[in-house]
This record gives sequence, C-alpha cells and structure tokens, in this order.
Amino acid sequence: MTKGPIPDETPSNLQEQLLLEDAKAGNAIPIQGGADDLLGDAPRLVALYGGQPENWFKMTSTQAFVINGASVQVHWFQNNQTGQNVEIKFKRLYPKTAPKNQ
Repeated sequence: MTKGPIPDETPSNLQEQLLLEDAKAGNAIPIQGGADDLLGDAPRLVALYGGQPENWFKMTSTQAFVINGASVQVHWFQNNQTGQNVEIKFKRLYPKTAPKNQ
C-alpha cells in the first residue's frame, strides 16, 4: 500500500524560518534522484504529485544552523520539470556524546 503525502513541517523559530527562506531562494542542492539514482519514494511521489520517477530529487539546503545544540538543514522533494517542492521538513542532527571512562 502506498503511503500518503507527508505534510510540510512548519518552522518552529526564526532561525528555521530564515533557513527555509534561504533554501527556497535557491540555496539548495540535490542529494539523490534522477534517472541514475532513482528515489525509493519516486513511485509514491509520482502517484501523489505526478511527473516521471526520474524527475524527482531529494533536496537539501546548503546552509545549516545550530539550533538548540543540533545542526539543522531543510530537506524536501523537488520535481525538476515542474519546479514543484513538496514534503518540506527540518532535519536535526545532534552531536554524539563520547562514552564515559570508567
């Protein structure tokens, strides 16, 4: 069964809002997708939003902010034929802590 659309995530603070605006202004790069690297989500994206599987890319912002101890980037899916951006989310990476010496 195909999963439905994933709603866009809303920025939770000013830094996330600025990061999202920067990404929407074109400061982003594809990290997966296209004919040579089809997304696992491509069939779901085609079923929900249209287009061809090779036209869908996973995108990430080129900027990252440290917010509350996490490095935050924006990720979303983009159809490179229509320019449609869907399923925007904020990816938060927290630093790993070193194990304690005993």
